[in-house]
Amino acid sequence: MNAIIKKTFRRNNALTKLRSFLDANEPGLVRVLYRLWDSQKKEITYKEIRAAILSGDLDADYIEQWQEEYAAFVMEYLYPEWVKAMDEAAAEFKTRYKGYIFNPMADSIAEWTRNRAAAFITEVTDTQMEGLRAVINRAVQLDGLGADNLAHVIRPMVGLTRDQSLANMRYYENAIESGMKEVRAQEQAIKYAERQHRYRAYNIARTELSFAYNQGSYQGVKQAQEQGYMTRPVKVWCTADDERVCPVCGALDGMKIGIDDDFPFRTKLQDPGIRRTPPAHPSCRCAVYYEEEVTKSVSYPKIRR
Repeated sequence: MNAIIKKTFRRNNALTKLRSFLDANEPGLVRVLYRLWDSQKKEITYKEIRAAILSGDLDADYIEQWQEEYAAFVMEYLYPEWVKAMDEAAAEFKTRYKGYIFNPMADSIAEWTRNRAAAFITEVTDTQMEGLRAVINRAVQLDGLGADNLAHVIRPMVGLTRDQSLANMRYYENAIESGMKEVRAQEQAIKYAERQHRYRAYNIARTELSFAYNQGSYQGVKQAQEQGYMTRPVKVWCTADDERVCPVCGALDGMKIGIDDDFPFRTKLQDPGIRRTPPAHPSCRCAVYYEEEVTKSVSYPKIRR
């Protein structure tokens, strides 16, 4: 197998395995997130949202409550999926190297999961609160629509991002301005929120599983080094290579760097080692594959004596 064919195989193999894992495991997390958001919606009464509209802000106590609920979600559902993703990614090395053992409980993996769990809980809670506060602030500015009616529109937005929530509010406002009856406009806004929740749930599931899968590959190589199976591993970024690839990932495609080096992409995320592997952004479909760096031998001309 020549070098070009070998690289193409490794690239396609890495992408295919990642895609297969995501397709099989995303739906389960999506269903759990749906149930969680539905429960959180019911925890906020219309009366409380109406009071928030009249006062101009939502009770900050919900931040602590949501953090606890997302912490429970991580421990019961997300953490087991992270471990499964890492095991799946490291399975390649078990096949490649006879006697290789992958330890998903290694200190470096435990540290990654602690950091990722803390970041996830903070990010998703803050994003959710920003979304509700944004539409409550918008509702304060709307004259004539009534706090009671707006409360029925806002509660289904629990769990959405700021941009999603404001888009839903604009959708509702436009429906009213176009002459649609209040009840009908509310129904349409609720259906729109359901679609937004579906998109957000898949976005979260894909991103978190991708984080763990790519981390599993990285940790798998590190353990292969420790066990003496690899000496000079390097990693290569590979994209899905279609029209949906973003400019950030497109620029990284094929880039080869040292295993512990960071890929040069911008991100708002501050997690330690965030640039070491994909994803580069939410819903990123990229993967990396690893190979041994070959040191070319230098041949010197013979010296005639």
